[in-house]
Amino acid sequence: MEIVGKKSQGLSVTTLHDDKTVIISFNDRSLNFYVTDSLKEALKDAINEKVEEGYEHFVLNLDNVKIIDSCGVGLIIVANNVTSSHGCKLCLSNIKPFILKIFEIMRIANHLSIFDQEDDALQAIKSGC
Repeated sequence: MEIVGKKSQGLSVTTLHDDKTVIISFNDRSLNFYVTDSLKEALKDAINEKVEEGYEHFVLNLDNVKIIDSCGVGLIIVANNVTSSHGCKLCLSNIKPFILKIFEIMRIANHLSIFDQEDDALQAIKSGC
């Protein structure tokens, strides 16, 4: 029996040296059961690697993400837990209204730093949010 689904297209990681900030963007349209296992390890590895390099702020850009399920929400929670365990700040940006509504229904929106645009998150970091 073959499992139907596509493999993850991974993450894009951009570093801003002056602000000690890392921008992580998902390349997948869907954060669902089929892609989250491989993404979880890649995300944890990327965060841990950048923390070791001295980065303190992380922006998770969800601009490409159109669909999310409970596994995808779990991925966001993992990112939040990994960054906070290192004393780092995680901001989320570019979240579609449908996904934001899911965060609100699950009552996790209040536990996340959410910004409309990536630039808003970066400005908040510069301001010392």
